[in-house]
Amino acid sequence: MSGDLRQGIRAALPIVLCYLPVGMAYGVLARAAGLSTVETGAMSLIVFAGASQFIAVGMLASGIAVVPIIITTFAVNLRHFLMSSAVAPHFQGQPLRKLIPLSAQLTDESFAIAMADTARISGHPHYLMALQVTAWLAWFSGSVAGALFGSLIDSASFGIPFAMTALFICLLVLQIKSRAHVAVAVVAGALALGFKGLLPNNLYIVAAAVLAPIIGLVLAQGRKPEIGISPEIEVEA
Repeated sequence: MSGDLRQGIRAALPIVLCYLPVGMAYGVLARAAGLSTVETGAMSLIVFAGASQFIAVGMLASGIAVVPIIITTFAVNLRHFLMSSAVAPHFQGQPLRKLIPLSAQLTDESFAIAMADTARISGHPHYLMALQVTAWLAWFSGSVAGALFGSLIDSASFGIPFAMTALFICLLVLQIKSRAHVAVAVVAGALALGFKGLLPNNLYIVAAAVLAPIIGLVLAQGRKPEIGISPEIEVEA
């Protein structure tokens, strides 16, 4: 096994620790929505998009037709255009046969880990592929396990519902490389809390996600370089 493959698998381990329990939660919900174990696993293999899969099984359970489900999940996954555009410059000149599977396996978590150290992915498609495939297999394994045995586990007792939140907190820490990054993270959290009582549903998260990067760009343009600290702010979806 090449060094890129080993490093990619190793880098995916934090994602694996989250995808297994969250995938189990999806498996339980999918079975409750009427999907068979095979259908539950097939969706994880083919779709491989956690948020979209949770939305899809919820809409299926409510008896919503297929077309609205497709439109909704497409809208939710539009952020992948932004993530792909950020990753693409690191793989210029790579053949299409490598770019297609790389783009198909991209998720929020693999994107965050990859962009935390772009030197590892620039010109190294095998590293990113190993990272993404390892995460993909973990999600599939968790989904099937949840479909088969999820009814035997009290997920709330083990804190499984908090697993995805905990993972994103860890990914945020990996992205913090300067005081400006800390400032943007704090501002995003403050905005989310401030908007929570003003906006319906989860729109407060969307508002904070839109405004915080704009504030980060303003800070980046107005700051002078500091010795030993990177002033750059990477705006990520």
